[in-house]
Amino acid sequence: MKKNIILGIILIIAIGAFYFFTKEEVIAPVVTDTTNEEKVIENTEDSNPIELCFTKFGEHDENGFYDKYTLRMTLDGEKDTGELKLLPAEKDALVGKFEGTVGPVDRMTMARTANLIWDAEGEGMNAKQELKIIFAEGTASIGFGEMIDRGNGVYVYKNPTKVDYSFYLTDTSCLDLDERESVEGYLWSNIGTLSPVKSVLGGSWYVVSMDVDLEKNSGAVTYEDGHIQEKRDFTYTTNWNREVESLTIN
Repeated sequence: MKKNIILGIILIIAIGAFYFFTKEEVIAPVVTDTTNEEKVIENTEDSNPIELCFTKFGEHDENGFYDKYTLRMTLDGEKDTGELKLLPAEKDALVGKFEGTVGPVDRMTMARTANLIWDAEGEGMNAKQELKIIFAEGTASIGFGEMIDRGNGVYVYKNPTKVDYSFYLTDTSCLDLDERESVEGYLWSNIGTLSPVKSVLGGSWYVVSMDVDLEKNSGAVTYEDGHIQEKRDFTYTTNWNREVESLTIN
């Protein structure tokens, strides 16, 4: 009788243990590939620097101009360096490099915030100003707000709680951005010799606007010399580093 009781207790314990472990296995969370959920790269001091790129291009107007905004960030531990270019169509541009720090991932928003000082230049003027960028894997939101001089020539947000982050850029391949900027720079620097048409009345060709089709290694450029204007297609080739090797205007 005693032996049966002991066996019964052992059996009850075994069943309880089996139930407990199988229940834990059933309710344990399953890790899946959340392709629709934004993720943020969080590097450590021991990891290699990470380069992130973001862009935003506007619609072309009747003159072929369009807004162009690009952002490059290099994350090295808690350090963040890079360049922001704000090039609105037919309006004052702001371009410059920045440096600062980047915070950890916010577990609520799955985003990080970069706290930077931007050395911005536009229309011959240069000023250092505070710049905050909230970024995740898919987007980067630039913080804009009223600025005041903090007393040493550096402009900071007058009210940090009222910074507007509604202006955002979309992530893109840094290599694609390299190629686009290489083509644009090549055209700007060489349009005088690339044009199959000579300038007139002593004028010099300069680029007005351009489009680049990275997939087809081609595009269209509009340029003028102060007297006449040309709009022509072009094709180009690049090297392994996505730099222009040759460009022909048709």
